[in-house]
Amino acid sequence: MTDAPPPYRHRRAVVRLLDRRRRPLAALLAAAALVSAVLAVRPLPTPTTPVLVASRDLDAASPLTGHDLTALALPAEVVPAGALDADTDTSGLLLNAPVRRGEVITDARLSDPPARPYGPGLVAVPVRVADPGAVDLLSPGSRVDVLAAHGHDDLGPARAGAAVEVANDRPVLALPRETGQAGEGGALILIAATPAEARSLAGHAASSRLSITIRG
Repeated sequence: MTDAPPPYRHRRAVVRLLDRRRRPLAALLAAAALVSAVLAVRPLPTPTTPVLVASRDLDAASPLTGHDLTALALPAEVVPAGALDADTDTSGLLLNAPVRRGEVITDARLSDPPARPYGPGLVAVPVRVADPGAVDLLSPGSRVDVLAAHGHDDLGPARAGAAVEVANDRPVLALPRETGQAGEGGALILIAATPAEARSLAGHAASSRLSITIRG
């Protein structure tokens, strides 16, 4: 039976191994310490917020399209108040002033068409109704039909034939407050209508008395 080598021989072998590897181990430990120091003093990543910016110089003449704006991640602390999120749908909206390429788009830069929530292609149309009392019964959100009858004086409706329906089942967007006495009489309402109805209303306003029927 072979005797086991004395324990001190194992210790001497370990010491010799460590001695030969001393410099590489020291370099490795120094590198690890340096990396730890760099990580300790390096600032944390700055939080960013994705916003919409102009992808080119834009004027305020045409509605925005999908190619006019692009998403850009900016440091959160420099994002202006009201900046539009990158996923905001701006198609069809109008700018209220020209913007330069790269400018952050905020809600203050946009003119949201008031008729847009009621459907694509609708426009806001001011209508002067001959009877102010009828307008007093309205509130924003009411739905009305607009009728036109020839004649502007008190005897006009009696001489006129049946009224013509100019706009059908249209929502009331607003009831503008007019300062002083209205020059044309009646009361003003703002409704959502199609461009064709808007043209017809403008034509009838010049030669007819406009009235409304209230749907709800």
